[in-house]
Amino acid sequence: MASRNPAPQPYRGAKSPQDFVTEIGNVWIGLIERIASDPDQNEALAGYFGVEPGVIEEWIAVRGRTRCEATVGSGRRCANLVGLKVEYDPRIWAAERLRCVSHGPG
Repeated sequence: MASRNPAPQPYRGAKSPQDFVTEIGNVWIGLIERIASDPDQNEALAGYFGVEPGVIEEWIAVRGRTRCEATVGSGRRCANLVGLKVEYDPRIWAAERLRCVSHGPG
């Protein structure tokens, strides 16, 4: 009898960038109150974590999941996500260097 590989677990994280920002507030208690009054919340998040605003925008767009670090033929970064882990700290997220199954280990 052939063994069957179980299907990977579906992603159960935030369904939208807005839901992800709410989850960030649950992890970093008090953060939402600090940035709520700021007209540029991405800039406020960047200042809070000490990263560039572009890092915050990418981090929220992928809802804390890690993107493949490989570069595709057109020169852009691969859009594949790696794994199901959600990282709630953009400093750690930005430092992760992983590759998808298509691009293999670095």
